[in-house]
Amino acid sequence: MKSGVGLNFVRELEQGKATVRLDKVAQVLDLFGYELVPQKKVK
Repeated sequence: MKSGVGLNFVRELEQGKATVRLDKVAQVLDLFGYELVPQKKVK
């Protein structure tokens, strides 16, 4: 509830669903003090 996303979304995220909405992932990360940022892949 605190993150603003539904329980079903959290379950799918925990189970590693291949397609999730990044805005919702960002909401969950924000709850824990993290953010999602683009970064160049290291080879």
